[in-house]
Amino acid sequence: VARDFLSAKMKLEVTSDEKEFPYSFKPIEVSIVIDNLISNARKARASKVTFDIVHPAKKSLLLRVTDNGRGIEESIRQKDRIFEKGFSTTDGSGLGLYHVRQVLGEMNGTIELDKEVTAGASFLIRIAQ
Repeated sequence: VARDFLSAKMKLEVTSDEKEFPYSFKPIEVSIVIDNLISNARKARASKVTFDIVHPAKKSLLLRVTDNGRGIEESIRQKDRIFEKGFSTTDGSGLGLYHVRQVLGEMNGTIELDKEVTAGASFLIRIAQ
């Protein structure tokens, strides 16, 4: 199922395999993750962000968040540095992706950069029960 949302000149698309994944979480935690990823996409001049939700196993969820923005700068050789506290390529504080990683850790989840994507940016978020 796909749903489209328009947000200040940015199109958000959500697709899901619609399998159940009972999981208790604090809504603020999910808000922090989604808000930071959309904010970063906006800074990268993305016009579209896609959230693709699948369940590769019964007790796990995989969320791929992809945008069509400028992507991660080629000058950054160690791409995982984007999750370090204080690391920024914009005028931001460098706390966004660091905070996302911290919040996901508290939710028994992880985030990593999908390094196979060559246009825009793509993140893989895994959450286990």
